[in-house]
Amino acid sequence: MPFAAAALGFTACTFLATMTTDPILFQAGLWLLAHALFLLAGFLVHESSHVVGMRLFHGVSDVVISAGVLRFSVIPVGRLYGWQIAIVAIFGPSASCLAGAVVALLAPGSFLQYWFLLHAVFLLPFFGDGRSLILGIRAWARPVGLLAPGVNC
Repeated sequence: MPFAAAALGFTACTFLATMTTDPILFQAGLWLLAHALFLLAGFLVHESSHVVGMRLFHGVSDVVISAGVLRFSVIPVGRLYGWQIAIVAIFGPSASCLAGAVVALLAPGSFLQYWFLLHAVFLLPFFGDGRSLILGIRAWARPVGLLAPGVNC
């Protein structure tokens, strides 16, 4: 949804810029598009890194994609040890932060890196990654069964 809003804003600014030949509107449209793309890229890096982590541990038989209006996430199905759950929880935000550090080095004055760096907050306990990290630490040496929402076995 945020990407669609930014794309619509970019389209409207571009249309107005061509109709009025106003370079400021064109720059505003480009600014909106760049930030929307980096917002989306931050989440794609985050969630794909979780999937890479899940696949490293061979206990995950399937990955379910959950999407809502303002969020999307990946949910493993299978069995992992607690320490593996903790590592997978850390993979997503740390990969996004690493990408943000690269963007900061390549374009230091752009502020685009913050779309990646802000993913560190997802390790707080009231987000899914933070809850998974706590679960992983509590069940460190025990296997934990993982079921997608709505799956009954």
